[in-house]
Amino acid sequence: MNFNQLEATIRQAASSVEGKAGIAVDTAEGQIHIHADEPFPSASLIKIPILLEAYRQAQEGRLDLHQPYAVPSGERVGGTGVIHQLSGALRLSLQDLMALMIIVSDNTATNMIIDLIGMGTVNKLSDGLGCGATVLGRKMLDFQAKRNGKDNFTSARDMIIFLKEIVDGSTLKQEAKDAALQLLRNQQFNAKLPARIIGGFSLDKPVLAHKTGELPGTEHDAGILQVNGKTAYIAVLTTDLVDNLPAQQVISTIGKAVFDYLNE
Repeated sequence: MNFNQLEATIRQAASSVEGKAGIAVDTAEGQIHIHADEPFPSASLIKIPILLEAYRQAQEGRLDLHQPYAVPSGERVGGTGVIHQLSGALRLSLQDLMALMIIVSDNTATNMIIDLIGMGTVNKLSDGLGCGATVLGRKMLDFQAKRNGKDNFTSARDMIIFLKEIVDGSTLKQEAKDAALQLLRNQQFNAKLPARIIGGFSLDKPVLAHKTGELPGTEHDAGILQVNGKTAYIAVLTTDLVDNLPAQQVISTIGKAVFDYLNE
């Protein structure tokens, strides 16, 4: 598959979404952007800039990755993740909280990290990177804040910027970049971008480092695909969906197309 064929496949897939789609695919050969600057409800994609900011503060010595924190029962929230199912006397390090936030998208871990780093610092980081569509306006499952008009947003282009920052940006030192990338590689929600990529999880074959996001009527996935020494950055955001499942299938179609393009 050449680049023109890749673009045609992605545009066709985007046109089939019964809702709204924002897509950004960046390769060494070129970019494919479809409504890439349009803000979408971020769902759990907002956890990527939270991860960046947490590692940034840790490398500055403001936080200790290995310090254990109590997880009060009263502050646990449901949705994705496992902490709300665990025993009461639980203590987790910041590194463990970040792992849970990314690998199983744990909402309690995310809220604890937001408390530790501050909501405003994430927005400042986003602004500094030129990610104007990205806003952290509330904690996970804070329905009262949402009723008050506060919410979390991002765009496909912003997601690409955050992912590139993890790989070769100046925000993090190499050790923190490697740690953040490894967490994204360990992602356990694999029904979207990697769903049709056979062998996509073996370290000596294609590697996808990614983060998903989903809400009723919203399906996202954003990641870094590395095949045969070549890299592509992919962000597919969809919302206003009639049904979530077809959007998952569209995202998996795009993931497979990018893989085939890199594997040519």
